[in-house]
Amino acid sequence: MKSVFYRSLSAACFSCLLSGMAGGVALPAKAQEFRTLADIERDLNRYEKVALHSFADRDSFLSIIDRTLGLDNIKGADLLFAKLPQSPFTVSGRRGNNQAVPCQIFIPAKIAPGSGTEIFADLMRGWFGNQLHYASSADLTYGWLMRHEVRHCDPSHFGDGGNKERDNEIEADLFALNVITDPVVRKKLAQDALAFRMITATLFASSSHMTGLSLKRALHGTQSGNDPTAADEIAAFLAARQQVFDHAKAITTGPRPTNHDIIRAVIELAGTQQGNLLVAEILVDLDQAIAHFAPELHDRSKSVQ
Repeated sequence: MKSVFYRSLSAACFSCLLSGMAGGVALPAKAQEFRTLADIERDLNRYEKVALHSFADRDSFLSIIDRTLGLDNIKGADLLFAKLPQSPFTVSGRRGNNQAVPCQIFIPAKIAPGSGTEIFADLMRGWFGNQLHYASSADLTYGWLMRHEVRHCDPSHFGDGGNKERDNEIEADLFALNVITDPVVRKKLAQDALAFRMITATLFASSSHMTGLSLKRALHGTQSGNDPTAADEIAAFLAARQQVFDHAKAITTGPRPTNHDIIRAVIELAGTQQGNLLVAEILVDLDQAIAHFAPELHDRSKSVQ
């Protein structure tokens, strides 16, 4: 049984994925809206054979897993599924008789179609508001995340850890952009996707998802032999995160920093000299990403410096 995944491909493939789709099915210029789980499942089955599920809590998730894969067939299931992600995720595996089971994508009920929740806003914990400003649209970003997830159903993404898992994340991001054939729509969606990755990589994500700088270089075609290593990028994101939260604690007037304190901390840090060029780049990009999604909130936080 395969575990809960998030995955992707090597840096050498980034440019070829951007210049043209490596297989797959191109989307029309006008993005398709996802109104129901069935809508999403129909769309994603153009890329991989998948089954979609929405679940309300851990018990309902385990019930689905038991029905599709059989909990008794999964070694250490309690530990494996002890804590479930808050974002869509994939599970792949086979039943005990080795019968193939379609890759399964699970969507928490609170961000399922029809929930009324903007998925980017929720995954950024509502810190920047519940209704964000987009270069593209909330619908397009939802579709991007779902097509990112279906890419992890490709067998080349199964069972990887370390740098390969990070590479898989970046490749899935690029794949989900490249299925948009209209270059104007794709460019706008790429702005939203990159801003999302810069915010989550700095403030929330685990090391496998600290990919914002690599994604930026792939999108802008600025990769070179001097690009930061995975270890350097992760270290820079962790250092930037530490600075942001330390500074937010220093300037707050309450018992703990608010989202306004965190935004203000980012604004102030983005204007300071940094000994590490990658950290400096992250802080500037993070400031711009927050302004991208929440321009009014950013302006209000800026005015109280």
